Amino acid sequence: MIINAEIHYPINRGCLSDDVNAALDYKGITKQIIAHVEDGQFLLLEKLVSDVLNICTQAEVVTHAQVRIDKPHALRFADSVSLTLHYDKS
Repeated sequence: MIINAEIHYPINRGCLSDDVNAALDYKGITKQIIAHVEDGQFLLLEKLVSDVLNICTQAEVVTHAQVRIDKPHALRFADSVSLTLHYDKS
């Protein structure tokens, strides 16, 4: 399985000055995703992609997120099966 998460949030001066505390904690988000995938059993790719997208959008500052998960060799004669979902803050 290959998970790609794209997360958008406004950059502020803290990020531009290399202040880790002012940036989105994507390391923490990554750890949450890994734990969720390792602890779960998913029959539907849709459910897993939705769960990962929800993890990516928990931070209040997130304005847009997109998650794509590929399952290589999930179908016979196909290189991969993938699903993409996205979130836009209203």
